[in-house]
Amino acid sequence: MILIILVLIITVHILILSKLIFFPYLELFVYPYLTNHGLIPYRDILDQHFPGLMFFPINLDNLGMTTPTVARYWQYGIVILTHILLFFVARKVFKSNLKALIVNFLYLIWQPFFEGWALWIDSFLPILLLPAFYFTYVWEKNRKSKFIFLAGLFLGLGLLFKQVMIVLIGFVFLYVLFKSKSIKKIIPFGLGLAILVLFLVVYVLKLGVWDDFVYWTLTFNLTTFADFGRKYPEMTLLLRTIFVFLPALLVWRKNFLNFVFLIGSLVFVYARFDFVHLQPALPFAVMGTVYAFDFVWTTYEKKILILPYFLGTILILFKFYQGYIGNRIFFFGEEEKAIVNKVVSLSRPTDKVFAFGTPQHLYQTARRLPPGNIFVFQFPWFMMEAEGRVFSGILNDPPKVVVRDKLAEVDGKNLMEYMPNIVKYIDQNYKVIDKVGNSEILVPK
Repeated sequence: MILIILVLIITVHILILSKLIFFPYLELFVYPYLTNHGLIPYRDILDQHFPGLMFFPINLDNLGMTTPTVARYWQYGIVILTHILLFFVARKVFKSNLKALIVNFLYLIWQPFFEGWALWIDSFLPILLLPAFYFTYVWEKNRKSKFIFLAGLFLGLGLLFKQVMIVLIGFVFLYVLFKSKSIKKIIPFGLGLAILVLFLVVYVLKLGVWDDFVYWTLTFNLTTFADFGRKYPEMTLLLRTIFVFLPALLVWRKNFLNFVFLIGSLVFVYARFDFVHLQPALPFAVMGTVYAFDFVWTTYEKKILILPYFLGTILILFKFYQGYIGNRIFFFGEEEKAIVNKVVSLSRPTDKVFAFGTPQHLYQTARRLPPGNIFVFQFPWFMMEAEGRVFSGILNDPPKVVVRDKLAEVDGKNLMEYMPNIVKYIDQNYKVIDKVGNSEILVPK
């Protein structure tokens, strides 16, 4: 009966996601494609993220995630696996099948709301953080080295996806050190972590891009991106986040390890406040919420607190589903398909093309490469640093086709303003021959 209810919860969750709009982040398509076609991460592909499933030799492209349809199946698979892990972890913690099911029900309620309709790096992290939490929890109970080793290993896997994982790793390290009261006893944790860190270092050194890697993933993040790429929360979004996460934060004493993972995961939203960055913290928020339910259920007077939570949940979700039900897939509509067909008809597979202010997955969908084999997402904070590199690639390896959107904006900033040299060159040397929506199709004069 318990498994039937769990399967029902998972089925409803997948059904809900299938009825929502879908936004697979374009990086998940274009980065693996370019990597598999000879561009070197951090030297030719200028990006601030750790490799994850985008830059390693085994990546999303050669694992088959090359279309939005397949990406949606990946989304479903991640959610299903998260539910299964969450059930077993919650049952271990609460020693109750019923409470484990409530945790899963709360995850069903809130996962779509926190941009569960998107697929991004953060979407993958719950399937790594939940095992790390589980093994740390089991280690605390029996102190067997193999469990804390596995906890370090899964946290290390998370670090391969996002460097901000170092904050959570630091918190868990301090927690384990406090509980063991011995540096010697936490060596297995460090060993599990070190295996993955060493793997990353060896990979980067083998590519010969150590300086580029350090610059983009560390220096750039702490300087240009910190100054110009940060996104602060809107008040309404912040209040909704507080509503969902506050119950878990208020009962931090009930399970301090859960609190450690919750706080460490909330750091992911620090640089840019988008709901999708809260996905890693959500499993620990819903487990903490069940602890809060336990607390308020002890007396009649406290039970009344369930009512505002219930009403607030209905109000928030009602407004959410009003705006997000639909079959739209961002950046994979008929307009984008028409642009791809134009580019393919005007160029050969060996020709270079340039997506200028338009969605950058054009390279992957049209099966072409950028000029000079240099690629960067044209966000303002990137182009402040990289316009010269991109411009040199255009000069040395002129594209056969340019697709330009003069109105393209990010965070209210027109992208053309951050690429003046490229704008001038394209205006002087290319002519418009067609237009699809806001996108102009240009070829050499």
